[in-house]
This record gives sequence, C-alpha cells and structure tokens, in this order.
Amino acid sequence: MLRVAFEGGEAARERLARALGDRVEPVAREGAEVVVLDAAGPREALAAVAAGFAAPTVLLVDDPHPDLTRAALAAGAAAVLARQSEARELLAALEAVAAGLVVLDGAARDAFGPRALPTGAASVDALTERERDVLAMLARGLSNRRIGERLAISENTVKAHVGAVLAKLGAATRTEAVATGIRLGLVML
Repeated sequence: MLRVAFEGGEAARERLARALGDRVEPVAREGAEVVVLDAAGPREALAAVAAGFAAPTVLLVDDPHPDLTRAALAAGAAAVLARQSEARELLAALEAVAAGLVVLDGAARDAFGPRALPTGAASVDALTERERDVLAMLARGLSNRRIGERLAISENTVKAHVGAVLAKLGAATRTEAVATGIRLGLVML
C-alpha cells in the first residue's frame, strides 16, 4: 500500500481519499512516499512545490497546460495532472512517481513530445513498426541474437534495425535510445 500525504483543501483531501480507497494509506507529510498537492490556483501550486516536500510531489490543477506543467516541473514537481483525472489514472501516476518517474497529463505530454527529441533527430513517426519492436526489446535488455530469435530475423538484420533506431532517435548508445524512447512514450516500463 502506497503511503500518500494529501495537501490542499479538506474537500479535495476527502475526495481523493474516497476515490483511491484502500489502495493508498493517508499519512502525514513526513511519512509519505508521495505528496498529492491540490492547490487553489497556479501561483499557489508553484509556490508550494517550490517550497519543497521530502517526497515526490504530484500536482493536481484545473488545466495542466504546457506552460504551467513546465514551470511546475522546474519548481520540482514529479507529476502534473488534471484535477478531474480518474482514480485509476491518479493511482498509476502515484505509483510511477513513487518509482522515480515523471508523469504528465495527456495534453501536456503531447505538447512536450516534439521538444523531447534530440537536436537533429527525426520524427518519432519515422520509426517503422519493426524498429519500434526492436526498441521495445532493447528496453528489455535483449541481445541482438535474442531479438533476432524472437523476430525470426538474422542478427545482421537486427544490427541494421538497431542502427536505424539510434540514428532516428539521435542516440549514441542502446541505453540512450531506450531512455529517449521512454521519454517519448515509445517504450512502456
């Protein structure tokens, strides 16, 4: 069970506790694995995030537009989500943040996508379906030989696909390609 501190108005705290039910344990800020901050407005939210919490912070806002999201991340938030997010989305975000990941609302995530590409890298859409398959297997730590066996292609063909993935994502190593793939939403962990 995830230990969560709820910061914000009493009504928001009660709504979140009801929505998440027995999947989280409400605790004081000091014992929390994640802090959920439901602030009244953007200024209050950014000020509270900037003040800092010991645990990673999930910020709930009315409109998680890209500018606010960018400012919140710069202030130290680990996630920015719409206040009206469904309970399952919020729970998934809490678990991801507790695991050290950054979570963005869909609208904000889409706005960040193209900027996340390294300079000179091709569009994400430029990856073929086979290259996406290879990237997913790279993320699982498979060798070229194992990838070839799973896809029923030669090791040399796998090497060609890996080279294409590296080039299209602007990565120098397999690890860098996987990290970029994760940032761009091409690889799910």
